This record gives sequence, structure tokens and C-alpha cells, in this order.
Amino acid sequence: MAQDTSNMQNPFLVSERTYLRPLEPAQDSHLYATWHNDEEVRRYFSIYPGSEVRNKERLESLYKDSRHIIFGVALTSDNSLIGLVGLRDINYMNQSAELYVIVGERSLWGKGYGTEAARLMSRYGFMELNLNRIQAQTMEENIGGWRAAEKAGFKYEGVMRQVIPRFGKFHDERVYSLLRQEYLESL
Repeated sequence: MAQDTSNMQNPFLVSERTYLRPLEPAQDSHLYATWHNDEEVRRYFSIYPGSEVRNKERLESLYKDSRHIIFGVALTSDNSLIGLVGLRDINYMNQSAELYVIVGERSLWGKGYGTEAARLMSRYGFMELNLNRIQAQTMEENIGGWRAAEKAGFKYEGVMRQVIPRFGKFHDERVYSLLRQEYLESL
């Protein structure tokens, strides 16, 4: 049975508890900046702090980049924006991209919203962009991030050693991937 989307703000892809929607720079840049400036949110991601104005400019530029697709993750219950999901470094020739999910609302960490967002974005990547491979990279210490990838069906490939500098030291990154065939078999 299809979910009623009439109360949602520009829903693009919808799951039971979340939906993806285009980000509105004028409306969403404050939350975007808040998350980018939150040390706990930034801890595991290659994002840098910035002002609301700079982050609004960044959002606007991302929408002009054909190798990067970003959406907001919103709750179906009240339309609140809780995070971001995207595909970056999209290579249309090799049919590959890198997935990232950021749940900016820390009170919602560990509740499966990152997994839902990863599944929705994977569906978009495979079914609409015709990708063959989507990979996700997450810092070794980001247990929630790699568990979300695993729960979304991604397969662990290995570790890239000391690839991310954060807080005075280099960190390892776990690499995961999901192939189109694996995705289709999971439906």
C-alpha cells in the first residue's frame, strides 16, 4: 500500500519512517551549518565547520555538480530534517559512486535512520542512475556508520590504513560496497 505523501515537503523517495527530499538552501542552511559545526557530527566525516552563509553557498554549488547528488533525510512523522544523504564522485562511465549518510540529529543516532537513508539512496543509484557499484567508506571508529552500511546490504571489502586525519592523528577507514546484482537479489 502506498504511503500518503500529501503532508510531506517535496518527497522524493519514501520509506516507512523517513523520506528523502531536495535540500532548500534558504531553509536548510542553518541546520546544515549547525551539523557541520558540531564536533561530534564532524568527528567521523570529511566535513569542515563554516558559517551559515558559506554552507548555503556550498549547498547551492552541490546542486550544480553533476558528479554529486545530495538530499535531505526527513522524518515522515513530522517532516523534520534529521540528516543528509548523497552520492559523490559519481563516475557515469564506470557506473560507480560513493555513498555517504550523515544523521545530524545526535538524539536519533543508533535508531536505524542511517540504514533507511542508505537503502533509499542505493535504490536511487541503482534504479535511476543505472550504477553498478556503490561504495561507502567509514572511519574504523564510526561503529554506527559501518553497521548501517552492513544493515543496508553493503559488503565489507577491507581497510584503508591511516587515510583520514582527525583530531591530531590518522585514522583507518573501512570500505564497503554494494553491487547492482546484489541489490536486485535483495528485493
